[in-house]
Amino acid sequence: MKLLVRLRNLLQFQLEQFMLRGVLSRLLVIAWAMVLIAVSAGLLVYNLPHAGQAGEEGDPGSAIWWAFLRLTDSGYLGDDEGTLLRTVSTTLTVMGVVLFVGALIATMTQWLDDTIETLEAGYTPIAKNNHILILGWSSRTPGMVRDLVYSQARVKRFLDRHGGGRLHIVILAERVNTAMAQELKDRLGRRYNSRHITLRSGTPLRADHLRRVDFGHAAAVILAGREFEGDNATDEATIKTLMNATGSTEEQLPLLVAEIFDANHLPTARRAYAGEAELIGAGRIVARLLAQNARNRGLSWVYGELLNGSDEQIFVRECPSLADQRLVDVAGCFERAVLLGIARDGALVPVHRTDDEHIRAGDRLAFIARSYEDCVPTRAPEAVVTASPLQRQLRASHRGHRRVLVLGWNRKLPALLAEFEAYQRESVTIDVFSLRPVSERETLLARQGVAFSHATVRQIEGDFTSYHDLARLALADYDNIILLASDWLGSAEAADARMVMGYLVLSEQFEHIENPPFTLVETMSADNAALFEAAHVERLISPQIQSSMLTQVALRRELHWVMEELFGAGGAEVVFRDAHTLGVTGSDDSFDTLRRARAREDEILLGVLRAPHGAQPRLQLNVVEKQAPLRLAAGDELVVLAVPAAVAGVSDSG
Repeated sequence: MKLLVRLRNLLQFQLEQFMLRGVLSRLLVIAWAMVLIAVSAGLLVYNLPHAGQAGEEGDPGSAIWWAFLRLTDSGYLGDDEGTLLRTVSTTLTVMGVVLFVGALIATMTQWLDDTIETLEAGYTPIAKNNHILILGWSSRTPGMVRDLVYSQARVKRFLDRHGGGRLHIVILAERVNTAMAQELKDRLGRRYNSRHITLRSGTPLRADHLRRVDFGHAAAVILAGREFEGDNATDEATIKTLMNATGSTEEQLPLLVAEIFDANHLPTARRAYAGEAELIGAGRIVARLLAQNARNRGLSWVYGELLNGSDEQIFVRECPSLADQRLVDVAGCFERAVLLGIARDGALVPVHRTDDEHIRAGDRLAFIARSYEDCVPTRAPEAVVTASPLQRQLRASHRGHRRVLVLGWNRKLPALLAEFEAYQRESVTIDVFSLRPVSERETLLARQGVAFSHATVRQIEGDFTSYHDLARLALADYDNIILLASDWLGSAEAADARMVMGYLVLSEQFEHIENPPFTLVETMSADNAALFEAAHVERLISPQIQSSMLTQVALRRELHWVMEELFGAGGAEVVFRDAHTLGVTGSDDSFDTLRRARAREDEILLGVLRAPHGAQPRLQLNVVEKQAPLRLAAGDELVVLAVPAAVAGVSDSG
């Protein structure tokens, strides 16, 4: 008995394994079942007495054919005579409906469903040329796609350099679903076109999945880091992807723009990819923006204008007619743009870095402008007299003491502390208030090589969402407060929810302070930026800045060199000059007049930040009418770019 049971189980298991092989195996099982039933029923009626027409030919084959016809076509049922024959015929017809119709249709339907599901899931390889490939899906991906779709002129120039064609974006996500497509539709609106956006399932950590999205024929590849991973997990996954990408194709490797959170990993990342790459130290750049914004109120307006797809953007263009000219002398040649410097050999040479810098043939100039077409010279160069060495030395005087309170901890904090340490002529005391144990913080800082010889840093344990914990701090004694978004909560929504709670607790404490300290909030979503509204508060949407940098650099790699100078450690710094202090309020000075005056101080005039007044826009970069009077009033400020030689002497407007 046990042997029979085991034999039955064995046969059942083998049948199951055979049917699970695929649709062809299931069809074969159905076919064999029908053959078996037809043969059994045909032999049965052949041997029955008085079987009638079932055995008209007098042989078993005719009887089997009779049974097969009843099994597959119910129309023969009315031709049979006799109770016994009709009983067998009816049974065959019912079994045929179950097997031939039911099972066959169910099998084919399941096969079609599986095929469509596989196609929708994006497992089939693509064959494209000059597409833009985005590796990975996160909350930032729809924003990056939107930046690419809306950058029509820049995308056209990019595609022209790679052989033309239309913009096609391919996204490699771990598991494609309909929610992703819907999110893209919501973000792009009428500009969404499924023919120009392709989603594929897979992970960039596997070379065969990179081949699935035709990595080798992409014009540019964007690899954004995973914002809410462990301290090193994000960069480790990015570097592993770079190594996989190198071996994924025999074609020439495309330009790859990748995000590295820990700047210490940049040299390792450069070794991991054999092709051309622009590796953006996102953590370091955002930390520098936070530090600069804490020291100079209003910078978030400038960053938002330059990096978030507004009217004024950064462009890079060759100007052959200006070759051999002195860089400081050509700044006034552009009526509709502001010249920043030369993008050359992986770096930006600002206008006032050195007085004797000349433009070489093939150099690309960097501008702030409204369009690429605006970046053409319209006037002849003019000789500029710059500051004397004595003036520069006097301007580089020591600044006062600053007290900064940092609430929260994330992976950008070591870079933020290192940035404050880099301001050698400014005395600073920084208190870091976080739930993370002090011993862990000190270990992380030591691993990243962050040491303090100039800045004074004090680590305090506490929860900034707790009224009791926050009340222990003398908030009125600080010049600046920085609220850092938590990257250990798993999502941007959770991080901002905690940030909102902490901000409300902080706001209640401010009710007892006559002049609250200037507060800078790092938020993870533009949708939540409006929640942080107050006269003494500014917001920095770090994921939006990071995503914008990735997409812009992918379309024009020289922009990375410009951004590293403007936003990277040790580069030029955007600062503000009080119009009243400079004695230019109430005058008829034009943008051009003030530009020349700032050039004599080794500064590049970018625009004007006006005091809040009605509906008039506060920030005006690259003023359109450069010859018209600006009519500056009390509270207005000039926005300038101070080169490294002049940065140390910048006056603080905040």
